[in-house]
Amino acid sequence: MKKSQHEILSLVREYERKLSEASVPFWMDAPDILDILDYYEEQNQYFEAELCMRLALKLHPHDTEVLVRRAYRMKNEGKWDEAAQFVSRIPEQESVEVQFFLAEKALAELRVEEADQRFQQCLSQEAGAAFDDLEAMNTPSDGSPLLLDIGEICMDYGCVEMAQKYLSRIKPGSPEAARASLDLAECYYQYGETSKALERLDTLLDANPYHLEAWLMKADLCNETHQWSACSEASDFALAIDPRNEKALRLKACAAIGLCEYDKVLEIFSQYRTLYPNDYTMALSAGEILLNKHQYEEAFEVLCVSNRNCPNENPDKMRILTDIAMTYSARHQMKRAFDTLMGIRSLGMSYADVLFHAASQAFSHGEITFGRDAVLHAIEAFGLTPESRLNYARLLCENNLFGTVPELWERLLKDHDMHPVPAAPYLAFAARRLMRIREYKFWLACAIYTDPTLTNAIFRDIYPNVLPQDFLDCAQREFPE
Repeated sequence: MKKSQHEILSLVREYERKLSEASVPFWMDAPDILDILDYYEEQNQYFEAELCMRLALKLHPHDTEVLVRRAYRMKNEGKWDEAAQFVSRIPEQESVEVQFFLAEKALAELRVEEADQRFQQCLSQEAGAAFDDLEAMNTPSDGSPLLLDIGEICMDYGCVEMAQKYLSRIKPGSPEAARASLDLAECYYQYGETSKALERLDTLLDANPYHLEAWLMKADLCNETHQWSACSEASDFALAIDPRNEKALRLKACAAIGLCEYDKVLEIFSQYRTLYPNDYTMALSAGEILLNKHQYEEAFEVLCVSNRNCPNENPDKMRILTDIAMTYSARHQMKRAFDTLMGIRSLGMSYADVLFHAASQAFSHGEITFGRDAVLHAIEAFGLTPESRLNYARLLCENNLFGTVPELWERLLKDHDMHPVPAAPYLAFAARRLMRIREYKFWLACAIYTDPTLTNAIFRDIYPNVLPQDFLDCAQREFPE
């Protein structure tokens, strides 16, 4: 029978007391010392767990469960071959523990049929042991704990169908039934049967409305399927059970973002920041909401918290620093914005991309001279590729910059023998705005050939009810030679 948390803690205290009394001979039964090992592993106490493992081997050098547990520790350290060799030397090769290990090894090597056979063998032996318990007038096991272990290990390796097969065999009244229902809901979701997953969770919650994990999973599934109101409601129930629950707070914030309730997101962030000051993700979301609300000072403070807590190797680091640069450019501190963007180079951003982002932010906030100089420098340093030409032309058009930056259009409108030119629709539009008619007709013809869909989107207000292939005729009539 599985021990309670109180019993485990008592065992750990007794174990640590015996360790401290060097003069007292040390002894503990194998199941007890393995429970202590579980406790240390759950607490991430690596050195204590390793010492406990060595003592277990010393006290019980021939115990199959202890030996297999040593193999699992090797496997968890990435030493699959050493673990397999260690297991091959265990005398009781037909034991449940050994067969379960070999079944997992088969799953890891995609030998699913072999794994299934070994799991079946484990269950047969478990059933035999249960019959022996019945003969001895002991309370027999119904196999549910082993079925749950098999189902969850199958899920870990992506064998969802096989997981369902074993989890479905767990009897409704067993202690493992609730956990199995959660796992089966996850299986349904993996197969895209979200409605079935939610039905199973609702059934579980009808039986036990205080099941925290079920509320969290329901909120998670509703978030994944964009059912924002249901996600918010499930998160609220989870928070009623555990007001400090990190996942529930995150999901409630996601639901608020989905419902465009941005003030609520900021309110949740204030609570979350107090409870989990070292997490960067919620601060990033809150900072970007403040950016969109044009609250740049507050956004800067929140994003700096996110930046401090985000590891340098995390892909979000680049996004955070780009947002921080935006808070500077929005306050017309372009030098600081540029310096911040330059800091992203160590994370893998190219100098050309730094210049483009700097120009984009500068144009967005009216710093035309700075943005123009950044684009000119980029063109001089790296030349014009079809992609960069498209990016610069689109950037200028989106910011309605035509006569104010003639130097840039002079470079972009030149024909560089790069046909087809992805930027042609934007170049045609710019040439028309600048009233450079000859270039307008040239680039319009190129645009119709290169990207008629984008050309139609850009020019449909200028030439309504006309197909793209007829735009050039319209331009000829509009601007005759």
